Amino acid sequence: MTRSLPDAIHDLRTRSPEELWGVSAESLYLAVCAVATDADLPRALRSHHLTTVLRTNDERDPETVADAHQFLLSELGLVTDAHELTDRGRFVLASEQPGDAIRLVAAQSLPRVQQLLREFATIETDRLPRSELDTLVRDAEDEALIAPLLASLTFVDLYPEGVVLEYEAITQTIGRLERQTTHSSTAITLIRALTTLEESNLVARVATTYTDTTVTPTEVNQTTPLDALAAIDRDLSVRTPVAELTDAIEDTQIAVEDDIQTFKRALDPEDHALERDDSAVDRDDVADAFSDAASSEALTTTLDLVATIHTHPSLHSVALSPLTDTLELDPYPLYRTVSNLPGVDCSIQDDLLLTFDTVPAAPEGTDRYDGLRDDLFETLHTRLSWRDALADVTFREKPRARADVIESIVTSVEDDVVAPTYFVYTLPDPDALGKGRMEKYVDNQPALRRERARLKRWKEQRDNDLRRFTEMTDRLFTRGQEHNLNERVVRIMTPYDDDTFSEYTSQLRSLLRDGYELRLLTRHTKQRWEWERLRDNLLGDLEENRENVTIRTYSRYKEYQRVTSETDETDLAEFGIHAKLQTIGHATEGAALLGSANFMENSYNWNPECGVYTENSNFVAAAIDFFDHVWELSEADEVDLTSLQEIPRRSFYPSYYT
Repeated sequence: MTRSLPDAIHDLRTRSPEELWGVSAESLYLAVCAVATDADLPRALRSHHLTTVLRTNDERDPETVADAHQFLLSELGLVTDAHELTDRGRFVLASEQPGDAIRLVAAQSLPRVQQLLREFATIETDRLPRSELDTLVRDAEDEALIAPLLASLTFVDLYPEGVVLEYEAITQTIGRLERQTTHSSTAITLIRALTTLEESNLVARVATTYTDTTVTPTEVNQTTPLDALAAIDRDLSVRTPVAELTDAIEDTQIAVEDDIQTFKRALDPEDHALERDDSAVDRDDVADAFSDAASSEALTTTLDLVATIHTHPSLHSVALSPLTDTLELDPYPLYRTVSNLPGVDCSIQDDLLLTFDTVPAAPEGTDRYDGLRDDLFETLHTRLSWRDALADVTFREKPRARADVIESIVTSVEDDVVAPTYFVYTLPDPDALGKGRMEKYVDNQPALRRERARLKRWKEQRDNDLRRFTEMTDRLFTRGQEHNLNERVVRIMTPYDDDTFSEYTSQLRSLLRDGYELRLLTRHTKQRWEWERLRDNLLGDLEENRENVTIRTYSRYKEYQRVTSETDETDLAEFGIHAKLQTIGHATEGAALLGSANFMENSYNWNPECGVYTENSNFVAAAIDFFDHVWELSEADEVDLTSLQEIPRRSFYPSYYT
């Protein structure tokens, strides 16, 4: 039986595109950061929440969004029952690729996510009908949580009619699932995630102590939080106690202190007696000591080593690390090679020093006393710095990429989402209407003269965020003329119109000539003169391209009644278009103007009207969606333009009732 999901998950589910509103890989990372820093979750998600509002032109309650994130943190194994970060959560926190880390965690923690991703990876196309996905959706949980979560994490884009697969994210995640990492690699990542230890050799020392296995600095440099998260053979949903790492650090401190004493003894000339052998070695002897062909540099370095020790018996021990790098040999093979030289008796101390008991002369070698002694001092200094670092280790769960993620969230908002939006209005405008019309309006009435002065003064004092309906209608049509819009459609919804259309016919003519389609939605009317006015003012000046003009009317009756010749028209309670809306182009490139103003002179010049003009793509998309829905509903009531003049000669009823 499918479990019951929290209300927050259902409340955040959107339909087109389908996803969990306000949830993304980045927002889940910010939620992980909030747990680590004990921050208020709604506040921690605020940047993501605000940009989602901007991006979607929608909103949800911040507490609901936070509740959904809290649920998902638990589902993905990122937090414990005590609301602390698990090791998985710690690795996500430490990742420099938090989005990839969250996607990997989702595929690990939710079997259905992984199953669907593997299924998608086998599909040869990146697009498939929605019906194909629906066949894979197994139950209500898949429908309400898994599929929308896949979209929120950008594995897919889900629409009612189809699915777009994001192959790179899918295949990358599946590839990481196939990796196996070692306990030591996981330990390296945990140490780096929780402590201030950064130096590779020191991290390797602590990891070696913690895992009781040998860890090299190379492994430290190559291991990332994503590598650790790919450790599917380990339970990362637990929280490793800090005390375990503290013990490992304390043990490493003891070992480092032993190293320090070892190097101090190596620098003490009285600490070890060295005998000089009477024999001598040459280049051929050194070449014979190597099991494989040695480079000229290796032969020279070995000869110089023997010559230096023979010349300076007080330098009885040398640091192994510089020699292993130069000779390209591990400590034990290096020891075997040097000890194979005639007259050499030496030993290894803790993989740190090569200590000589007997050494021959090497006439062909060069005295490198200063360099070898400096190597000892440098290795001692390194251990002293390690001791200081280990004595002052700070444990913390620190978000490494939080600032970068917030910046990426903000900058990910597309340019067309951030667009001009203006409050649009109509009031009598003395400047726009002209002196003659205003004088006729005032008609020597003192009160109206004072009103005209107040109207003029108000306009002059307004900020730039106010625009007139006439100005913004002009801007909307001009946008189609000045921009190469992909969708060449002008939509106008107005219950009533008059000769105001004639004021814009020049622009409309230009748009129609450029291939635009004009869709006009209006009300039914029984008045002959209104149809004639529409015909004369809209179509009269459009001599060409009339085939690109479509007029539909929308009016319905509140109760279904068959209309016949016997019907009493006064019994028909009508409702119809009341909205006033104009759009041009597609949502991502166009504009919308809406408000209380009809496409009439009174609405554009005299009546107090108000509305909104915007080029915000999400807002425009919603406006177009609404218009197109009503447009489809009114398909049966499309006006035959060739018969437009005949329409007023009879009563005109919606076709649904006749």
